[in-house]
Amino acid sequence: MTGPFPAGTAARPRRWLSTTLQAGLLLPPLVFITTTIPGVRPHEGYQFLLDGVLNNLAYECAALLCLVRAWRAPAGRTGSVLLAAGLALYGSGNVVWTFVVRPLADPPYPSVSDALFLSFYPLAFAALVLATRRRDGRFAGTLWLDGLVAGLAVSAGAAAAVVGTVLAVPGEGWAAVAVTTASPLLDLVLLVLLAAVLSMHGWRPPAGLWLLAAGLVLFVLADLSYLFHTAEGSYVSGRLTDGVWVLGVVLMGLAPGWPDGRARFQLPRWAVLAIPLLSTVLALAVLVGDHVLHLHPVAIGLAAATVTAALGRLLLTFREVANLAESRELALTDEVTHLGNRRALYRAVEDLARTNGTAPAGLVLLDLDRFKEVNDSLGHHAGDELLRAVGERLARFGRDNGAREVVRLGGDEFALLLAHGGTAAELVAAGVHEVLRAPFPVEGLQVRVRASVGISVLPARSLDASALLRRADVAMYRAKSRGLGTFTYDVDADEFASGDRLATAELLREAVEQRTLTLHYQPKVDTATGAVGGVEALVRWHHPTRGLLFPDAFLSIVEGAGLMEEMTTAVLEQALDQARDWHRAGRPLAVAVNLSASSLADPRLPDRVQRLLAERGVPAHLLEIEITEDFLMADRERAEVILDGLRRRGVRVAVDDYGTGYSSLAYLRQLPVDDLKLDRAFVTDLGSDPKALAIVRSTIMLAHSLGLRLVAEGVEDEATCRELADAGCDVVQGWYYSKALPAAELDAWLSRHRAAAGPRSTPPAGPAPTTVATAALGAGVVR
Repeated sequence: MTGPFPAGTAARPRRWLSTTLQAGLLLPPLVFITTTIPGVRPHEGYQFLLDGVLNNLAYECAALLCLVRAWRAPAGRTGSVLLAAGLALYGSGNVVWTFVVRPLADPPYPSVSDALFLSFYPLAFAALVLATRRRDGRFAGTLWLDGLVAGLAVSAGAAAAVVGTVLAVPGEGWAAVAVTTASPLLDLVLLVLLAAVLSMHGWRPPAGLWLLAAGLVLFVLADLSYLFHTAEGSYVSGRLTDGVWVLGVVLMGLAPGWPDGRARFQLPRWAVLAIPLLSTVLALAVLVGDHVLHLHPVAIGLAAATVTAALGRLLLTFREVANLAESRELALTDEVTHLGNRRALYRAVEDLARTNGTAPAGLVLLDLDRFKEVNDSLGHHAGDELLRAVGERLARFGRDNGAREVVRLGGDEFALLLAHGGTAAELVAAGVHEVLRAPFPVEGLQVRVRASVGISVLPARSLDASALLRRADVAMYRAKSRGLGTFTYDVDADEFASGDRLATAELLREAVEQRTLTLHYQPKVDTATGAVGGVEALVRWHHPTRGLLFPDAFLSIVEGAGLMEEMTTAVLEQALDQARDWHRAGRPLAVAVNLSASSLADPRLPDRVQRLLAERGVPAHLLEIEITEDFLMADRERAEVILDGLRRRGVRVAVDDYGTGYSSLAYLRQLPVDDLKLDRAFVTDLGSDPKALAIVRSTIMLAHSLGLRLVAEGVEDEATCRELADAGCDVVQGWYYSKALPAAELDAWLSRHRAAAGPRSTPPAGPAPTTVATAALGAGVVR
């Protein structure tokens, strides 16, 4: 059941009661401390109400305060309860002394009160140890030794000042000597342990531990002061020493119940570093002073222990520095090539930004082409051997050409950081190609490697490692995808240079996954009849702020994000959706889709395409798959299996951009294809270049002799169109007829075209476009 008040309401009276109780427990100690301030008491000396009753009440209130706060904070409760018990025993010793031992005519020494006083120490030690155990993580050896050095040094100084006098007082029997000796020595051990605990917290412990430390220090100082004055016979009750004693136990009573996080207050860094140094100086001063003052052996022993611990700390520091240097070297070094790694590059860029003045900096980024083939054929150990050999050459080349840093970024990527840009960076990139030209001996073989190289340059004012790498990576990828040896990053050429490429990639990913890409369709016109029997699907993307973008504006992001295969699939599905709509509307149009090499490498592609056609009810002859020569030549056996599977299912296959790749006649004889698409490079200036016309005529004859249809793309004027028709070209497409249009606009264009063409056997004249906008997407989804 729930009560009539909210859950939080019940806790408020308890908090108020606890706060009120703590304030009440603080009142007697504060009143007593005030009475010990010089000038407050009317006369010195022992006063029963103040030094008997109020003093004892103050000790017990401090112990009870500690217990109340310990019960409020479950974390670390055991240590806090032990501390409260120690304070209670110490206060009980004072009560016994006041009301039992002191009134005796001949007070015994030691007495029960002394045993209660001494019982405080083991409980305080246990509380400190438990406070240390609550600290997460492992402590460095230097932290232990810093605390030990500090504690021993302070103890040595205190022993030199007090212990000699205290222990010089003759005792009556071994028990008196033991008690007299134990109290100051336990105080010194307490100081040592306290310093060690604070050091283990990096001299920045939680607030509760600061209070405990302050209370223990005040307690020890008051205790040593009392022992010193008692030994000299100058102790008087009610003086400041008694107030400091009580203040110390009150601070210890306030220690529990604070958050475990580090306190906002912390010693300055110079003070932390100075602690072991000053402690060692103090210990040496004690040892030197012994020659004049003849100090007690306890002080000499503590000073000697301090120096020994300081020497141990120094040796440990040397070892840690050596380990740190080794760790730093490992952190900045690539383990395979022993060049610098990505961290080393970032650090070198930061140094260059500080020292290069106003000069720009350049980054030459290279990626080894077909490195995977070495790993796959010879094994990863051979790949590592090749990487080491490449790294050695690049390191020598970098030293000879003023490179600030030569690094391996990972995989088969290397980078050279330059303190210059422009032409000098391009010369270095050219030199990289040259230095890699000679073969590398790997596993008894001569292995040749080439590299795709990207260059980026940034001015000193905006020098940033991430920007350099990002732009060099874009340039390198363009060099690789376009078959270039080297590509220089050009801010003006990158429409997303000033934007967030990761955010853009995510927008593209959403468009692909949600099938919201935009497809435009370019008609393919039969040269004999003027009829349009098919279209080519070309992808566009509506950017949220930049509007409709052609593929060359976002292709590098698609490929860099690994979205090419997914985008190809999305284009195929959206194109088939449109083919279904045209088929149902009684206007069947064959749709050509250019698939990427990654999609064509999937042996399940024919079954997947057949399933997509069946789901939409689209006849197989209304789909044409366009492929590139690169795919055909890369893996001819797999290509033959996949293409044969597509044709057996009724899908037409065309070779796109014919004449730009290997153009091997062997694959035309062996592989199952239906169309050759002549690259636009052969169509340009066809009317004015007899050699180009001769090549086109021979290609058309070759295609027809093999039973293939020839398609020419990039047709932009009437003269070119007529030359192709006269040469026997089967199908043409290009801006002479129409640019790629959205489906709705293409429907309207088809209606106009049919009305204008009628039964003509030659293509109609049409206006030549004033501009041509084309785009290619890698292995070709778009144009």
